[in-house]
Amino acid sequence: MIGVSKCLLGENCTYSGHHHLIEELMTLYQQGKMIAVCPEVLGGLPIPRDPAEIQNTDPLFIQTNQGQNVTQEYISGAKKALKVFLDNDVKVAILKFRSPSCGCDGIYDGTFSHTLVDGQGVFAKMCQEHDIKLFHENQIEELLKYIGKDEEYGTYFKDSTSI
Repeated sequence: MIGVSKCLLGENCTYSGHHHLIEELMTLYQQGKMIAVCPEVLGGLPIPRDPAEIQNTDPLFIQTNQGQNVTQEYISGAKKALKVFLDNDVKVAILKFRSPSCGCDGIYDGTFSHTLVDGQGVFAKMCQEHDIKLFHENQIEELLKYIGKDEEYGTYFKDSTSI
């Protein structure tokens, strides 16, 4: 089973109440090959919600742009989402780039200035600690090669204008 961030499947669960639909992922989802989660919603955060960024990693501290500490919601949601992935034998996932939950190849620096730094979101880090291979939405071709579906879906994805 392949894990995926719900917002990439068109679920309006981002902090702004929108989504980041990648229509091509719907093919795999509709074939029953994907399981979707939103750790932030699973952690009890509302839709929409104030943007949040990781302020510190040790100890972990996540704060909204309004100064609200949301660390526990992010940890709780990540644990619940990880359980869903583990219960469904997820070995590989495609997650939302830059998210404080799902960011697996860079996150914002905590200043709310849209400055990217190396780092992982809370959920992404937990996934990697459980040997779940991660990709983000700009790495669909790499994901397809990894799961051995590049021949089957490669042309379909390469022709996409949404990635």
